[in-house]
Amino acid sequence: MRVYAKHLPYYDSGHLGEVIEEMRLLGRPEIRIVQYGGEFYALEGSHRLAAADYLGITPNFVIVGQGADSQTYRFWNKIRDRLPCYEF
Repeated sequence: MRVYAKHLPYYDSGHLGEVIEEMRLLGRPEIRIVQYGGEFYALEGSHRLAAADYLGITPNFVIVGQGADSQTYRFWNKIRDRLPCYEF
């Protein structure tokens, strides 16, 4: 399953390291996603996705929407190549 994040994690703030350590203690994070055209896009959790990928943990994905009108679908297709993505 490929999931696109909203943005790259912020590496310079130390936040990603904090999220990784928290995930080691708490386990799998829950991340809300939507599905458009067979692709999955995270509505939140860019740092949690990166941390889960780093730790080899598959998040608990909650699909909160799917399908889209043609305008929304064109938008996701247009920006998809600029978004970081992770395979789970």
